[in-house]
Amino acid sequence: MHAEFIVLRLVHILSGIFWVGSGMYANFFLVPALRESPAVMGQVMAGLMRRRVFRVIEIAAGLAILSGLRLMWIDSAGFSGSYFDTGMGNTLGIGGAAAIIAAVFNFGVGMPAMRRAGAIATSLAASSDAAEKARLTQQVDRRAGIAGMLAVSFGILAASAMAIARYV
Repeated sequence: MHAEFIVLRLVHILSGIFWVGSGMYANFFLVPALRESPAVMGQVMAGLMRRRVFRVIEIAAGLAILSGLRLMWIDSAGFSGSYFDTGMGNTLGIGGAAAIIAAVFNFGVGMPAMRRAGAIATSLAASSDAAEKARLTQQVDRRAGIAGMLAVSFGILAASAMAIARYV
């Protein structure tokens, strides 16, 4: 069990760092920079798609959540209610819930909006109506942006809870 715990913790921490860190980088730096240079946005997105970065992020998120659930199962002796009455258990529970909410916003709302944006960008390349291009792009961009920011916010909350849980 000791080896399992160590492996689970490594998987949980490293995949969580990758997931939340990539979300922070994308939302705070990459997306704003690409908005300023729409001409290169399509090329950058195509390059990321070729490297399957979004699939890797989904896998990292899944590993972080699943390993976290298993770690919580071990720590709480099978999700015992008394464990969650402690400061540490309560904080880890809040962090775990925040991570699951982040995943829902990230992959249930944000990713589909990004896929729609890609499809719209492809179809708009052939269109000559600038007003229609702007309207469609803004509509999808707003939804993806809100979902991305909510996902990152809940991801930061989850990571913060994991960092301080032992000391609460």
